[in-house]
Amino acid sequence: MKFSLSRMKKISDLVLLFSAFSCSYASETLADVPTHQALSLYGNAALTGLCRHLGINKQWVCELSDSPDIHLAFNAGTSLHITVRTPSCEGNSVLDGKWPGKLTIAPDQPKKVCNVKIVDEKEGGYLDRLNALPEIISKCEVSFQEAFLKNRLNAETANFYIGQCKRYPAPPKTSQDEDRSE
Repeated sequence: MKFSLSRMKKISDLVLLFSAFSCSYASETLADVPTHQALSLYGNAALTGLCRHLGINKQWVCELSDSPDIHLAFNAGTSLHITVRTPSCEGNSVLDGKWPGKLTIAPDQPKKVCNVKIVDEKEGGYLDRLNALPEIISKCEVSFQEAFLKNRLNAETANFYIGQCKRYPAPPKTSQDEDRSE
């Protein structure tokens, strides 16, 4: 079957339009942990040793385990998610909610990835570990400074994440937030 050049262009445009619509719809329906909260989680996880290593490449990665490879990852354009990699399997589960203590699995995301329990109501899973992590230092930048001072991060990594904390500050507190703190 042969298509004319103009017909192929129309088909191509239609496919691009559908892809853009699908991606737009998917990004609206995917859950998300606010960037500043995810950064604060990383800072406190580095400080306590829950994050064994922090990466500063295209994805901002917090290594939770190296065998199997289990890590948190996100960046300004990608939702916080837990990724599991084994020699025969790779997958992830997007997180939702707020940290500290109120992270959940986003709707329609797997509770188990590559036979690793992300959520397990009976025995606990990686999500339980993240929710159990206390907010030792509430100020994002300071958590990375302290992790550096305790030799949990090198200067380059600490500076990168401190810069991200400044780039994605916490939203200002509302009067409702102040009322709840009293």
